[in-house]
Amino acid sequence: PVRLPLKEPYTIAYETTGVAENVLVRIDAADGRIGWGNAAPDPAVTGETAEGTARLLTEVFPSLLVGEDAFRINYLNHRLTEVAPDAPAARAAVNIALFDLLGKRAALSLFRLLGAYRDRILTSVTIGTCPTEEAVRRAREYVRQGFQALKVKGGRDWRADVERVRAVRKAVGEGVALRLDANQGYEVAEALRLIKALEKARLDFVEQPVKAEHLGSLKEVTVKSSIPIMADETALSTKDSFRVAAHYQADHINIKLMKAGGITNAVKVNAVAEAGDLETMVGCMDESVLSIAAGAHFAVAFRNVHYADLDGHLDLTEDPARGGATVRDGHIIPADAPGLGVEVEW
Repeated sequence: PVRLPLKEPYTIAYETTGVAENVLVRIDAADGRIGWGNAAPDPAVTGETAEGTARLLTEVFPSLLVGEDAFRINYLNHRLTEVAPDAPAARAAVNIALFDLLGKRAALSLFRLLGAYRDRILTSVTIGTCPTEEAVRRAREYVRQGFQALKVKGGRDWRADVERVRAVRKAVGEGVALRLDANQGYEVAEALRLIKALEKARLDFVEQPVKAEHLGSLKEVTVKSSIPIMADETALSTKDSFRVAAHYQADHINIKLMKAGGITNAVKVNAVAEAGDLETMVGCMDESVLSIAAGAHFAVAFRNVHYADLDGHLDLTEDPARGGATVRDGHIIPADAPGLGVEVEW
């Protein structure tokens, strides 16, 4: 595992963190090419730890991979899922590395290999839970830097969240996209009061307002809300996402490679969402640019991905990887180089 310090502690509804624990993986192919992947396990979301992830990657997965055809990605994804069904971030690291290898072998950037619907996408940058004055200061600074979409974290006190969102909207004006992520923090009644109070704030959506396991509650909020609702922690897997779409438990789904288990499964989640007429967003954890780049390549490749929240690398004080994706004028742009386009010093 590698510990990647954040520039400053970051607070959401259920935790405060000052360091990102990632696990990098390197796959060497017989032809001399190298594929790079990264896992960002999160005990609160995926149920994984950095130590457990490292153990899988060094002690369990190699016996399933060594000697296999690296381009049988679907087969290898199935094998890893059979052995470690509850370790999506660990599986994502391998899956990303295999796609990096495939792109290098094909001499194509990953987003082109996946279909290249576009070459860039607007990304939000996140303002952690903090006092209103600090949120306004950060919002103005991000807009000054060129960001055109902001995501405000909340979920601890719905009244304080209303005050914070209104203040941020007033500070940045109507031309900046604004989103609220509650990280499961509200009860149904609180969520609906907040939504009513923020009807004029022009929010793109409210993300995961209630507990992930309270499926009926999420559906109730979605049906009664005047603002679109996005499922995040509720939609961990392809099957979860199918249930959300089939039963209209949310309007949108947040796809994270670390939740889905990599690019292979993220493609499936997006297809399920699109079939249910649900737009998707590609989000992230606190991650090295290595896996953020993988998310960016995936996000720009598919039409149904309408939103991106790929800022998890921007607050790191150090990163063993560079390249792969750049942020310019509020958009994240995947590298147009073979594979992920990342360079790693590790």
